[in-house]
Formats: sequence, structure tokens, C-alpha cells
Amino acid sequence: MAPAVTVRRASPDERARLSSLQKLLSHPSSDLLDSWPTVGTVLVSVDSDDAPVGYLLAIGDHLAELAVAPGFRREGRGTDLIDAYHAQRPDSQLTLFVYPENAVARACYESLGFEVDGRVADAFAGEEGIRMIRQPK
Repeated sequence: MAPAVTVRRASPDERARLSSLQKLLSHPSSDLLDSWPTVGTVLVSVDSDDAPVGYLLAIGDHLAELAVAPGFRREGRGTDLIDAYHAQRPDSQLTLFVYPENAVARACYESLGFEVDGRVADAFAGEEGIRMIRQPK
């Protein structure tokens, strides 16, 4: 049985930990994390010591980044982060981009109710991405 997962808002003093988690991403955008307190929302999934082991960075209805530390994957943390953010915006259509070659991520997002909306030529700073949408709850 997986441990209970706690999701809460990140605090600015956790920036260093979030930065280390962001390095797990194949194409991180440090500019987003640097500007999060003023332009976006960051939710964290925490361990039993209340330390972030995963995060979701969203700007409005767009989920810009999602990362979970390797030792904490497959515990439902990504799902809980997305569900917690969608619960804050129940009337919103959430969007995200995924790399076309990342079939595992796409399948995960589809299992969470996201549908492929189409390809976007410049989704990742000049690289193509697939736009996915999750309808309001």
C-alpha cells in the first residue's frame, strides 16, 4: 500500500529543493521557476518530513512543469498534484504540452483524462510538442 500523499502550496524558501527537482526534467525552464511567485502557482507533493519530492508548476490553466523524484514515483504523486490543481480550478480546461516521442508521459496524461488536441510547432522553445487538454470537472 502506497503511503498517503500530501499536496500543498510551495513556499518561496523551498526554491533550492524545487530547482533540484526541476533538473530531472529533460528540458527544464529555470526562468519559469525563477518567476513562479509572481506569475504562477507551484504545488508540491511532500514526504513524511514535509520536504518536497515532486512539484507541479502552473500558469493559469496551463500545466508548465511536473516532476517527481525517482524514489517517489509510481505512488500517485503526479496524479495527486494534477488533481489538486484542477480542484482549485474546477471550471477550467487545463492544458499541457508533451514531447511527441514521450509515449509514457502521454499515456499517463491520457489516463488522467487529458486528450490530444494537436501538434504545436513551437511548444518547447523551437521544438514540436503535443498539446493535451483536460476538460473541467
